[in-house]
Amino acid sequence: MHPIRIYIVEDELLISASLKSQLQQFGYEISGSSIRGEVCLEEIAELTRQGREPEIVLMDIHLRGEMDGIETAKLIIEQFNCAIIFLTGQSSKEIYERSFKIKPFGYLLKPIDMEQTKMTIEIAAYQRNLEIENTLYQLDLETLLEKRSQENQDLITMYQTIVDNSMIGLTIVQDEKFVYANNKTAEIFGYPIDEFLTFTCVDIAKFVHQDDLLKIFPLSKSLVFGDELPEKSHIRIFTPENKLRDILTHARPVQFKGKPALHRTFLDITDFNNFLQP
Repeated sequence: MHPIRIYIVEDELLISASLKSQLQQFGYEISGSSIRGEVCLEEIAELTRQGREPEIVLMDIHLRGEMDGIETAKLIIEQFNCAIIFLTGQSSKEIYERSFKIKPFGYLLKPIDMEQTKMTIEIAAYQRNLEIENTLYQLDLETLLEKRSQENQDLITMYQTIVDNSMIGLTIVQDEKFVYANNKTAEIFGYPIDEFLTFTCVDIAKFVHQDDLLKIFPLSKSLVFGDELPEKSHIRIFTPENKLRDILTHARPVQFKGKPALHRTFLDITDFNNFLQP
């Protein structure tokens, strides 16, 4: 693990030199120092391009130049991943209220106590690393969720394609109403899908050949009373053009939105039967 990199922004050269010397004795790496906020931003930008961005910036609140330490710190936080520790010889309410908005990692009052400084730096570096790890974790999580979301959408699209192009009519019946039907179901019965979904089971019974009505009603009765459903039924229905179609229908109890329902399929075997007839 490399030593913690520190950049010093202090307008008193003697204090800056003393800090640099003592921090180096503690084993820290001093990336650079400046007395002005503008110079500090330029040098940190260059260090970042070199892959040597400082982890800690010791920032004097009162600086020479157009920007004070608080304004400089705000720009550093917006542009880089540096933890700010403010240096100040004053403890006025106004300074603290302004600097709190920057969310610094600590404060050091002048004259500087080096043991206190070391402890503040170690805590700030640890918290900074935690924040970076948390940010990376969130980015990884967002990437994973986005990937899963895309995979789920692809599966939904594939499933919808299969269902919409199925050769079997697929429906969900609940409370004696069709709450879902695919395109093939509407095609088998000869009605537009929107119109078909307005039909109840009683309406469907009107299309069934009278000799086959007794094959339809036991399905609903079994669903209500929990009796065993017949595996399949062969019925005949009339289309709006009064054409007779042979239908093989299966039904199975399912749960739909937390309520009992019937998954019913319809297979048109008219052409197959005609093919078998001599």
